[in-house]
Amino acid sequence: MRNAFADTLYNEIKKNKKIILLSGDIGNKLFDKIKKKFPKNFYNCGVAEANMTTVAAGLAFSKLKPVTYTITSFNTLKTIEQIKLDICYPNLNVLIVGVGSGLSYSNLGTTHHSLEDIGILMNIPNLNIICPADPVQVKKLLPQIFKLKGPTYLRIGKKGEKNIYNEKKCKSKIGEIDLIKKGKEVCIIGYGNLLFNALQAYNLVKLNKKPSIYNVHCLKPINNQKIIKILKKYKKIIVLEEHFKTGGLYSLISIINSENKIMANIISMSAGNKFITGAGNLNESKKKLNLDVAAILKNI
Repeated sequence: MRNAFADTLYNEIKKNKKIILLSGDIGNKLFDKIKKKFPKNFYNCGVAEANMTTVAAGLAFSKLKPVTYTITSFNTLKTIEQIKLDICYPNLNVLIVGVGSGLSYSNLGTTHHSLEDIGILMNIPNLNIICPADPVQVKKLLPQIFKLKGPTYLRIGKKGEKNIYNEKKCKSKIGEIDLIKKGKEVCIIGYGNLLFNALQAYNLVKLNKKPSIYNVHCLKPINNQKIIKILKKYKKIIVLEEHFKTGGLYSLISIINSENKIMANIISMSAGNKFITGAGNLNESKKKLNLDVAAILKNI
């Protein structure tokens, strides 16, 4: 996803020189094209994420369009006060990009895991939260984000994510929920590249038992009306996310379910509520947390 982000950002800067990329001392080779062609549109802010966030606020206050970019756990937890007070309180046009979200950096341990980021940021007013499912959707949604007013958090993976969308057919729009696969009684609803596991499970299910698969790439603001329709339509709803059980999509859907007195049967497939230790690489972590294809297939 990060390569798709870098390529699309380069194209956006070509169209709008007000876009300024601030890096937290990572992705330097990734942005070589931007640095060479647009040297005034890239600044390495070093390992000083909180300061980078405040610099972004100042640039946005000056009518520029800053983008902060670093590893998700660093660009959210180390910067939470600056995101809240410097960016979201004055409702400034800053794009906060968390790369390597969820368990993308699984084998580097808790310091690099980001399984609570959505839950923390969800409670800050004015902030949009966008979570693409694959590189194709990153390319589709990034130009739309630059047209939004106010701050946005973009949660992306690292590298090597499998495509879920066909590049020529992807019509994703911010604020919408995409139907990836159509089924009958069971529905899987999620976000991020974990949906690729759902697609693999879908292919292993008998024709008359196949589930619907929905991608909620826009978690905030979430499309309440579409969620209500989904809750009323299916006998069983599996919420799939690379995030802790509380604070993410499962919490959002449970609130909508309760407030509208729908009483849908909702099952959470998530990272649970404990620190992840000794899990190894991303695939091993998913297996340990029952987020692999076999576990999804069992729940279906």
